[in-house]
Amino acid sequence: MTIRVVNHARRPAEIRSYTPARYVDPAYLELEWQRVWRTTWLLAGLEQDLREPGDFFVFDLGREQILVTRTSAGSTQGFYNVCQHRGNRLVTAERGHAENFRCAYHAWTYANDGALKGVPHRDRFPNDVPCAERSLRRVRTATWQGLVFVCLANDPPPLHEFLGPVVEHLAPYRFDQMIVVEDQTARVACNWKAVVDNFGELYHVDFLHPQHKRMVDCSNDTVHLFDNGHTGLAVPGATVNPRFPVPEAPTDIQSAQLESLGLNPADFTGRVLDVRRAVQERKRAIGRELGFDYSAFSDEQLSDVWQYNLFPNAILSFTPEHLWILRPRPHPSDPARCEFDKISLLRFADPAINAEARDIAGPGRQAATASGLLPEDYRRPERDVFDHDDIVAGRKTMTITIDQDIELLGGIQAGMTSRGFDSVWLSEDELRVAHFHNELDALIGG
Repeated sequence: MTIRVVNHARRPAEIRSYTPARYVDPAYLELEWQRVWRTTWLLAGLEQDLREPGDFFVFDLGREQILVTRTSAGSTQGFYNVCQHRGNRLVTAERGHAENFRCAYHAWTYANDGALKGVPHRDRFPNDVPCAERSLRRVRTATWQGLVFVCLANDPPPLHEFLGPVVEHLAPYRFDQMIVVEDQTARVACNWKAVVDNFGELYHVDFLHPQHKRMVDCSNDTVHLFDNGHTGLAVPGATVNPRFPVPEAPTDIQSAQLESLGLNPADFTGRVLDVRRAVQERKRAIGRELGFDYSAFSDEQLSDVWQYNLFPNAILSFTPEHLWILRPRPHPSDPARCEFDKISLLRFADPAINAEARDIAGPGRQAATASGLLPEDYRRPERDVFDHDDIVAGRKTMTITIDQDIELLGGIQAGMTSRGFDSVWLSEDELRVAHFHNELDALIGG
């Protein structure tokens, strides 16, 4: 039972401790704003929400709002969401479509490329209105794999340079061909970094998530460390955790995976550890029949769960058929609170591969439509926003695993303020947490 570490970074992730001040101190929150949020590339949203010129979404980040739109020229562009007349928030909708952006206060009107095009009673301004100077303030914007990133810095490095080898590692997954099926935001009673830390290690899984022993092997994972604070994790899937007794018959989760591929779970009685390889081979054999092209994936990628954390706050958890985007966003003023997004996407069966895929029981049956094309009856789900307490009380769920995490994170935040706790103490199983905080220290100062 081993953790394999592949270090692509220029410096190692030092195993060390640090004080809890970074989770509770308003002064540290301000340093983060100046030296992290205003300097790094940030995952703002999805390119599929910008399909046509005039489509837009608004990205909330602490004290800022960024308006991202598809311009008439077809490019993706971000702007500070503020009218250049008197500073009013320009767009109040979360997403939508607009031929132009008109301020509700005095009707200053901007084209979707940000140019100021309309000023009522312009002749009443003694010095006229310099429209070019009063156009919307642009924010650096770039896309990768259907994900839209923004950077508030004036001259950031290219996005692909910031992401580095992550681009190549994730190339087969084609997130741009997946479609949103659920959009949730929980207002969580903890610092945003507590969420990142939680999704940066598997040390807690055996104790907090007992259900995982029925579907993944968290004792033989592979950790990747990259420059700029990014990390990756590959966890063997379609298997069981050998730290616990191996069952005689496939677990309920393994059985569902086998049945979805037309395999009989009873055939694997006494050889549960063979299920992972069987899933790999079966997907390879019938992928095109199911409407999926698996040719770019390794065998391990066909069965395993990968999770890549993009510094500072984007967590991508995925298989060839699905993607979760997990994204904690900082509170504008309270270090003990954050907003935690979970956006779920599915890859749909591609009729260009098999027009009859919708009739085949398999991983894509519930979403058997065109990959990269919207189903006729598809409606993008609205974002569901709720509180930490809604999850604890069972009124809302973000899956049992994430619910368990969120319920615990409130206690983490409370403990950070205790006089009885003065430092974090990391193990080798928490290399990704250390790597994240190393990058944070490099930007802010240890």
